[in-house]
Amino acid sequence: MSIRLQGQFLLVGATGTILSFLLIFLIPGPDGLTGPESIPTNVVFVISGLLLLVGLPALYRAQAKQIRRWGLVGVLLLWVAIVLVLLILSFVQILDIAVPGLIPHPGGDGPPPFALIPAIVGQVLILIGGVIVGITTIRAQIFPAALGWAMLITSVLVLLAAPLNNTGLPGMIVADSARALVFAALAWAGATLSFRGNPTQVSQSSVQRS
Repeated sequence: MSIRLQGQFLLVGATGTILSFLLIFLIPGPDGLTGPESIPTNVVFVISGLLLLVGLPALYRAQAKQIRRWGLVGVLLLWVAIVLVLLILSFVQILDIAVPGLIPHPGGDGPPPFALIPAIVGQVLILIGGVIVGITTIRAQIFPAALGWAMLITSVLVLLAAPLNNTGLPGMIVADSARALVFAALAWAGATLSFRGNPTQVSQSSVQRS
């Protein structure tokens, strides 16, 4: 598969994920904003996640010679985070709504462990992977340096904003906005690859702007 095509998958998947964060507030789940997301929202998350899994490797392929092993580690961590947060967590929430009682809730009305574990581990992997990808992207000078900084900063914001998720509607908006910004950075990378095609073209364009 060409880097350009993978970039298009990355762009569409990241854009769909941003839309999913908006759907959390537009189509609340059966328990409102404090409970699991609605089935339509989770379905969009799953579809977007699958597209991201196909497209994310382009972020490494486009700058493989420059970011090398550390860059590969960062992209792999983001790839696993997407599996946890967009696929496993979404499937758990879909089952929790569609088949009440199937997912155990040992803590009562709170989220089940099957949802908490992928959510927490996924956010930590987004932080570590995003920081690594951000730093290596800045140093590689294949993509615009601003894209690397966006990836770095937004990944840190995800962890910093996570505690706000349980502090009411304003906190949820801040936390979900931070998560959406990570995928906005990925959409930027996907758009860059989609419209410029191959690593050489991306590199030359970055040099012209610097």
